[in-house]
Amino acid sequence: MARMGLPFMLEDKSGSLSGSDFVDLHDRMYLSLRCRRRDRSGASQYEIFNMRSKQYNFPVATLEYGMGGTLGSVTLTGPGGMPRTYTMDTFLVQVGGSRHRKFTASDGKEYSWSWRTNTRENLEWSCVNAHGQPVAWYALKIPGENYTSSSGCMLGVEEPYPHLAVGNRGSWSTDRITEFLATLLIMRHIAAHDM
Repeated sequence: MARMGLPFMLEDKSGSLSGSDFVDLHDRMYLSLRCRRRDRSGASQYEIFNMRSKQYNFPVATLEYGMGGTLGSVTLTGPGGMPRTYTMDTFLVQVGGSRHRKFTASDGKEYSWSWRTNTRENLEWSCVNAHGQPVAWYALKIPGENYTSSSGCMLGVEEPYPHLAVGNRGSWSTDRITEFLATLLIMRHIAAHDM
């Protein structure tokens, strides 16, 4: 993957937790979130696909929620296609309330997501590393702006961290980006269900 000196800016096409496409503005990545199943009890399963991969029909992450939308499990497919499954509560550990959680990524480093802590840049979600340096963020559309083929929402990942943004079986540089998107989706689910 060529370095451009630009953060990855993945446009969230629908802005919906039930399915969306995340497309980099510079065409470096294309991820798709799809609902695999949703029960009347509120249990559901979602899968994230790397549409730029040769194996685009195999999920790079799976999110399973229990009855009533309770937190379930997350399965991440790492280097060599080896899946790792965690309970969402043990993977995303609360640090300062339900909307501030940390996780240890597959690179062995700790990252944390927090809700509306970076008001200067009007970000809905911010992710920092253990040193407090920004590594990823999620911004809602600018109020008053209208978009015809997009929600106006954006997931940003600093370029030194693409290995944590999207899964691409067999490629170290992109195996772990799935972790940013998967953890962001779980955090948004927690906020949407007021957990």
